[in-house]
Order: sequence, then C-alpha cells, then structure tokens
Amino acid sequence: MLNAIYTGPLQDLFRSVEWKNLFTILSDTTGFNLRIYSNEENLILSTTGYYPLCKGLLHTSELSAHCETHCLRIMMSAISRGAPRIFKCYAKIMSFALPVRYEEEQAVILGTGSFAGYKDFKKVVSQLSPSVLDELPVTTPLKFTDARHVKQVCCLVHGSINQLLKNTQETVTLKKKIGVLKDVLGMWNPSAKEQPETLYEYMLANLFVLIDAHYMTILSKNKLFDAYTSLYSLDKNGRTNEVFSLDVHDAVVRELVSGKPAVFSPGPFPGGGSDFFYDMKTFYFFPIAVNDKLAGILGIFGCMLKESDMVLVHSFCKHMALFLQNQRLHHELNQKFDKFAALSEVTKAIAPILNYEVLLQTILDKSAELLKAEQGSLMLLDHETEELLVEAKRGIMDGITLKFRLRKGEGIAGRVAEIGEPLLVENVENDPRTRQKNRRRYKTRSFVSVPLMIEDRMIGVLNLSDKTSGEVFNNEDLELIQSFATHAAIVLERNEFYNQTEELKKLSITDSLTGLANRRYLHDRLKDELSRSERYGHRMSLLMMDLDGFKYYNDTFGHSVGDKVLKNVTRAVLNSVRLSDIVSRYGGDEFLIILPETDKTLAIDIAERLRSDVAKTAVLPEDLPDTGSRTLTVSIGIVCYPEHSTTIEHLLEKVDKALYLAKSRGKNRIEVIS
Repeated sequence: MLNAIYTGPLQDLFRSVEWKNLFTILSDTTGFNLRIYSNEENLILSTTGYYPLCKGLLHTSELSAHCETHCLRIMMSAISRGAPRIFKCYAKIMSFALPVRYEEEQAVILGTGSFAGYKDFKKVVSQLSPSVLDELPVTTPLKFTDARHVKQVCCLVHGSINQLLKNTQETVTLKKKIGVLKDVLGMWNPSAKEQPETLYEYMLANLFVLIDAHYMTILSKNKLFDAYTSLYSLDKNGRTNEVFSLDVHDAVVRELVSGKPAVFSPGPFPGGGSDFFYDMKTFYFFPIAVNDKLAGILGIFGCMLKESDMVLVHSFCKHMALFLQNQRLHHELNQKFDKFAALSEVTKAIAPILNYEVLLQTILDKSAELLKAEQGSLMLLDHETEELLVEAKRGIMDGITLKFRLRKGEGIAGRVAEIGEPLLVENVENDPRTRQKNRRRYKTRSFVSVPLMIEDRMIGVLNLSDKTSGEVFNNEDLELIQSFATHAAIVLERNEFYNQTEELKKLSITDSLTGLANRRYLHDRLKDELSRSERYGHRMSLLMMDLDGFKYYNDTFGHSVGDKVLKNVTRAVLNSVRLSDIVSRYGGDEFLIILPETDKTLAIDIAERLRSDVAKTAVLPEDLPDTGSRTLTVSIGIVCYPEHSTTIEHLLEKVDKALYLAKSRGKNRIEVIS
C-alpha cells in the first residue's frame, strides 16, 4: 500500500494527534483494528498496523494475492454506495467498511474483527503451511465475532465519527465567522481594541473641541434597572462627574422614543439629583438609535447650540450608534464564544470517565453548569418496560428519588421521550403544552427538557430548571444543551459498550460457579510468575488442593448440592490465602494456588493453615440430612520452584503427584513432593 499524500482536509484531520487518539480509543474499546483509506485507495491511518491475524496470513502467496484486492474492492463499493458494508474478508475474518465524508472529501474506515466461528478458522488454517502457522499470534483461545456484533461495532464507530466530524465542521465555520466579523469591526475604527472607558473619553474629548459646552454625558439603556444610565461623563476641564440616570418613563425618554430628533430646554435640568445640574443654564438630549430603537442618549449641558452644531452632533450620534451596536455585537459574540468554549471543556471532561454512575452524575452536573441551572435530573429509558428511570439528580431535595419510574408519554419528560423532540418552557403554568401548577420545589416556572438520542434511538431525557439568575431559559440555552446532549449520548453509548466488553473479558478468565480464575487464565499467570521468579531469583510454590469425598456429595445429593459445597470451600480458601496469592479452579473439585515469592517452608505453613481453616469454616449446606459431621476437609499437594522443577509442565505434573500422595495416605493432610 502506497503512503498517502495529503490531498484534502479530511486526511489532514485524521492524521492529527487528537484523531489518532480517538481511533485508538475506539479500537481498544471495540476490539477491532481500524484502518482508514482515502477514495484513492491510499492508507491514511491504522491503529495497530495490520491486524495480527492478517499479518500472519499474508505470508502465504495465495492469500496475499487476493486479500488486499478483496478488501479494497468492498471499501470502494461502500464509498460509491454511501452506506456501510458488513462482510467476511477473503481470509474469512469478519469486517466492516464504513464510508465517511467531510467537506466533500470521502474516505472509508476498515474495521477488522475475528473469525465468525471455528469452522472458518479451521478452513483457513488447513490452507497454511506449518511455517506460517508458527507465525500466527494464536496463544490463547480465539474470540469469535458474529455478524450482529460487527454491525453493533460499525454503528458505534459510525455514530462517534460522524458526530465529531459534524462538530468539527461547526467549529471551523464559527471560527471563520468570528474572524471575518473582527476584521469588519476593526476597519471602521482603529481604536476599537481599546477599553470602552478610553473610547468614551476620546469621543467626548473630540466633541468638546468642536462644541463649547460645560458638560457632556453618554447614557446607555440598563435593562436590569429599567433606565438609561451614564456610561461616561466629562466636563470642559477634562474632569469626570457623578453618574446619573433617566428612568424609561421620564418625559425626556418618552419624547426621544417617539422619534423627536432632540430634546432642548433653556433652563436647568431638573432630574440630575445634584446641585451641579442646576448650575447648567441649558441642556440638550440627543437620541442614539440602533435599529430604530433608543439604545443610548447623548446629553450636552451649559451651552446654546447653533444649527451647524446640531448637524455635527447628529452625525456624532450616528457614529456613536454604530459603536454601541458593535459593542453589543462584540458582547453577544463573546458570550456565544464563551459558551462554545464551555461546551468544549465539559465535553472533554466527560469523555474519559469509565465509572457509569459517576459519568451519569457528571453529565447532569456539567449540563447544569452550562445553563447555570440549580436543579435537574437525568433519566434513562428502560427499553424493556418503556419507562424512564431517574439515574442522577441535582438540587432536588424532595419529590424525586433515584430509580423513580415514569412511563413513556407520561408527564413532561415522558412526552419528550415519546416524541423525541426537546421542550423549552418559559412559564409552565401558561404554556399550552403543559398548563400545570408549578410545584413548590421549583423557584421559577421555566425549564428545559431535551432527549438523549443516538441517531433515531432514544436513550433518555435531560431535565434542567431554576436558572441561578432567576431568568427564563431561551433558545440559545436550548441550542447549547442540545449540542451537549448529543455528545453525552455518544459518551454514554461508548461507556456502556466498554463496560460490556470488560464484563466479557472478565467472564472469559473466570469460573462461572466460584468466580475464581479459570484454568486458561491460570496458565497465563503461572507463565508470568515463573518468568518473574527466574528473572529476579525468587522462590515460588504451587498448591494443588482436592476436596475429600466430593464424589459422594455429587452422587448422593445431586450436582446442585455439589455446587453449594464448592462455593462453601471457595469462601473458606479465599479467607485463608494472602492477597498476593492466585487461586483458581483447576477442574471439578480441584483448586490450584500460586504462591509468589514463597519457599518450601513458608508454603508448608500456608498449606497447613489452609487445610485447617477449611476444616473449621467450610461446612455442608444446611438443607442436607445429618451425616454425623457437617465439616469439609481437603488434601493438598505442594511443589516448589526451582527446587523441584523449572518448567510449568513438570511443576504441574509433580504437584499432581504430591496431591495423589496426600489422598492415598489418608486424606485431610498435606504432602510435599520428594
């Protein structure tokens, strides 16, 4: 395969460190090797090089001549069709080809799993020479992959990659708009980067040069106090003066709002709240209108303006309106940018969390931080019962408890889950969609409820209420929380898949009855411990333990009783051994225990304590008839490394002989191989 040469933004994006890490996480989580190819059939990225099985199989001339061509043909077909392909490759390995698109550039993701079953594996192996078989990385039992599992992995990768590509495109577009807007705003006024106070002083100082006035002030509307408050004031000597304001119902404000070009009075201004204004013999107020609305007011005191001065002041107010509008746009844009940055940060915060309950609570807490909400709940859908369960809550002291159930279609959250659409309510009591009395635990009547979805599949509902400022939720809040909800749903899906994978891994190495390590895992650990002992010169011992008379319990009372007996013995053994010891069920009623860094003398002490503890604490199930004694006993064989052998095979053979000696010499005893 030729090395790819950058030809578009998609390839450049996929080669970045962030995306390489993302594909590695997806590969580790799903167990599939992921390779990405351009539509020119060039390799862009591979998580682990060739899939290990593929690397071994490609040593054969027959397979190497067909494998790559077979996969590339299917991948290119997936691109042309614009739809994923689930297929079994030429070497019988279950795979998928997933097309992706970004800025009109196309690529395809090849996911490689394992064989569908032993039959396929056997058929491929039968075609290989012994030398090739030796190079196959098959050191443990194979994990087979059916078509249903491949489809699930393909859907997970598809949802994660496409959503992140969409968010990346939105980020690039927003940054371009911000850059263009900054350039436009900076062109009309070179001093736009300065602090507002400096600009106001500069503007008024220049106006004083043109007009011989005693005092000037610029007022801007303050929504919080429902008034126009002075942003900056200056007298003819360059001194700032006290702040004053005009109520929105003031006569001056009413006249300016009505469209009057200016308000003039030949007498002192009566509403300043200070003797200073009574010294001014005249005053003028001019409107600063933005989009035909009174955004600000220019006040000029202590002079009589000529007609030419009036023209000059009106021109000044127009430029001031542009400046105020720019300031407002800057403020709104910075708010949006801050929200976007906050969204990016909270998304990063939830991505690495593996603990499911912690993840749920963190998603709720971070969403509340985004919208500055005091209360909220996260509800997940139980697909078997079609009910919503409260899995996390915030600030709700009564009325709602964890695991509280709500039927789909019932209540506000149930309705959101049913229709799959968000719900933004400014007043729960007046909104025709709700029309219900606000509950006492809520401080405000406004709330937002959004669905958590992966494509068209409903996962749950996120509910938020009570803004800390007391304001109602708006459309910007809704857009922000919807974007976060999309990220959160993907992370929840990935976390659930990861936990399922971890559970499968655990099941593959443990005995289902006792929960102990199984025989396959024991061999791997024994190999590791033997290598470590050899490398550092440590001693190591093995104990093989057998339950005395176990066949009698099975034959007399049945296998269900035998299982209870084994569980009782397991509890006694685990309570007796050290934390560093490795206990496994070796088969039937046999247990094998690895004692790291343990010589023969210590091994004998541990074995004797183990035998004694089992006899004291392990008893027959209470529902069995009285057979004279309810205690259980074990026989134990001991072998030591390197004293008795240096290989796994010989150690296992000799510890089995030691156990046989203990059984043949009366049971309920220990024996060390001679």
